[in-house]
Amino acid sequence: MASTIFDVANRAGVSISTVSRVLNGKDRVHPDTRARVWEAVRELSYQTNAFAHGLATQRTHMLGFVIPQINDPFFMEIVRGVEEQAAESGYSLLVASQPQQPGEHRYLQLFQRSYVDAMVLVSIDVSLPEVEQILDRGVPVVLVQQDIGGKVPTVVADNYGGARALAEHLVDLHGYRRIAYIAGTDITPDSALRLRALEAMLNEHDLALDARYVVRGNYLRGSGRTAMRELLARQPWPEAVFAANDQMASDAILAIREQGLRVPEDIAVVGFDDVPLASYVVPTLTTVRQPIYEMGVEAGRIALRMIDAGLAGEPHRVTLPTKLVVRNSCGCVA
Repeated sequence: MASTIFDVANRAGVSISTVSRVLNGKDRVHPDTRARVWEAVRELSYQTNAFAHGLATQRTHMLGFVIPQINDPFFMEIVRGVEEQAAESGYSLLVASQPQQPGEHRYLQLFQRSYVDAMVLVSIDVSLPEVEQILDRGVPVVLVQQDIGGKVPTVVADNYGGARALAEHLVDLHGYRRIAYIAGTDITPDSALRLRALEAMLNEHDLALDARYVVRGNYLRGSGRTAMRELLARQPWPEAVFAANDQMASDAILAIREQGLRVPEDIAVVGFDDVPLASYVVPTLTTVRQPIYEMGVEAGRIALRMIDAGLAGEPHRVTLPTKLVVRNSCGCVA
């Protein structure tokens, strides 16, 4: 037999009206009481009548979440951060993947038709007019790892600062001069910011980034291998390769080995993100740690606050710090 609101109230030791207030998210309830109610909901697998609940509150208690790739550990870590925030407030996530292809917006359109209380968009191709259309419908939008202008709240990592620290490590500590860059896509600004930081560091040392050493990947598996093969077809080879993410960096290591070369003895390789792969690839990957989970947490917090209070008062841009993680692939003995 399905659990009822009476069962939840008895389990939590509160009144039915208190359970209702917690589920509706309307009135202030003491955090300890709110936690007891949600614990009882989970233990009893209690499910509200979503249709009736939505009619009464004008809310679905659902967040729409769109990412480029469903099986990428980077994006799933952001999902985890948002989901934990959502669960604490009684919200669930509708997660969809939208490939990084210009004009491919089927899930954005689906969420607009199906009505969610807010949307979190991560590194997808979306324009300011499209987001403003969603906002005009009364649906808050939070962006992660992209900035399209306007007053749309955006959560990003310090891409420039992290890349600068990594470039400084390559140039100042190791003395590398011929450094190549494997870029990501142009859909989000993170790859361009990392490239800009590398160029700035080289310029400060009276060095220049050779245009022949800038090749493009797409962040996804396999693209770094193809890009690295392009670099190896050029002479002289770069002394070090800065890949815009860890997946492309690990692919580059494979391509270098295919040529009978060694990392880092012949060519050093570094990445960006510090996903779990970075500490398992051989040699272990020097990279920049992004606060991936924390970006999800912050995006979830902003989305939930906007549901309750609207856009007013929310920061336009939140930048979270990054950290250089030194391992073996750059030439260090970590």
